[in-house]
Amino acid sequence: MKHARDLTGQMPVDQMAQLDGLNGLTVAALRAWNAGGALRAHALLCDRMAEPMALAAFEALQDLTEVLGPHIRRPLRCHAPNCACVGLDEAAFARFVQEAALGDREDALLLGSILVQPRAILPLTDAAARLGLCLHRAALRAPQSRIPEPASATRH
Repeated sequence: MKHARDLTGQMPVDQMAQLDGLNGLTVAALRAWNAGGALRAHALLCDRMAEPMALAAFEALQDLTEVLGPHIRRPLRCHAPNCACVGLDEAAFARFVQEAALGDREDALLLGSILVQPRAILPLTDAAARLGLCLHRAALRAPQSRIPEPASATRH
């Protein structure tokens, strides 16, 4: 017996306020590109980081979207730019960019294989790594808006 599938790309899985800097910036850049194209994404990046870094991030985002366009398996679903929740596709995309930039390259390639056809996995992962590193640097330089929770004596 098959169960009804209610997992769509827009299903909320997190809140923007709960995302760390890199993932939050990735989702914001994806939403800006989706809602207003290159101009809106460029404006968002310039608003959040220094001009040279914004230009590097924008070029990486352009490269990433140029690979995604003709090779994507299905369109990514995004919430509105000011929406407080994070959708399933947005969270998966942010995780892909994070893994490409900071994590294990093999994991990033695996996540990329879910997004695009096989011949586009390497260029997509390379562009995601460049974008993620720029966004990570910007997030490290930004003032922390969240107060970290005190360390717990209990280890899990």
